[in-house]
Amino acid sequence: MTKAVELGATLYIPVQHPRLADVLAGANPDLRSVVICLEDSLHEADVGAAQEVFSATLQSLTEAPPQLIAYARPRNPAMLTWMQAQPGIERLAGFVLPKITTGNLPDWLARLETFTHGIMPTIESAEAFDRMALARMAAVLQPFGERVHAVRIGGNDILNLLGVRRSRERTAYDGPLGLAIATMASVFLPEGMALSAPVFEHYAQSDLLREEVARDIDHGLLTKTAIHPMQVGIIHDALRPSASETDEARAILAREARAVFGHGGSMCEPTTHARWAAGVLDRAAVHGLRGAAPGVPAQPTQAA
Repeated sequence: MTKAVELGATLYIPVQHPRLADVLAGANPDLRSVVICLEDSLHEADVGAAQEVFSATLQSLTEAPPQLIAYARPRNPAMLTWMQAQPGIERLAGFVLPKITTGNLPDWLARLETFTHGIMPTIESAEAFDRMALARMAAVLQPFGERVHAVRIGGNDILNLLGVRRSRERTAYDGPLGLAIATMASVFLPEGMALSAPVFEHYAQSDLLREEVARDIDHGLLTKTAIHPMQVGIIHDALRPSASETDEARAILAREARAVFGHGGSMCEPTTHARWAAGVLDRAAVHGLRGAAPGVPAQPTQAA
């Protein structure tokens, strides 16, 4: 099973990118997950050539498996069916389904029922603001269980519907996208489905990116789309919990923990804080502790 937290910063890369093979081979040691894109990154006239590149890429993966978690993003359900028939498709972890709505989701999922690949639907329509529509999507996705690695938030497409663009000075949560994220979190997270935080397009604003990842975590989003390779390390560092957070999480999950107790000046209640604590330890296991050497995971504990 692939947990969303294991994805870290997910980088989208066009299938015709000249360094695609290098990326899949692990050229960026910080990168944990990648999406090979045959959707918005392609002009319609280039689709045929792009499909040839995709097929050749899969063939190469039969000899040298990808060194990270790799997905493919088809441009429509018909292309998904074509992808599933390609030799080597088993090397990919799954598919990112673009522009999902209550109307088209059943068609996408029907093509995936007989396969075992992971699924990451992307919600980027006006239904992102419609709690009832989101609840219907969650109900349709529920039978796929752990195959739903995350539900992705198409932030820029959602903002485009409103005729606005992200601010260079404020996080997504300080604009209209914040409402969509909060609404989606309130629907999918209680159903056990992870959410992937939307891309932060102003890649030169590293401090604001760190602030936004902190807000992502506050909303329960433990993985994020990256628009530029330079964002990957920043996102991963921001996802690392502090030693004090990790100690508190372990205390909450300890077998001998009392029903209510104090820790570090805060009230802890395992019945209401256990899921948060598990997320903290997951982040520590994947990304290490804040202030520690990058890539060094937190030490396991009997209490967890």
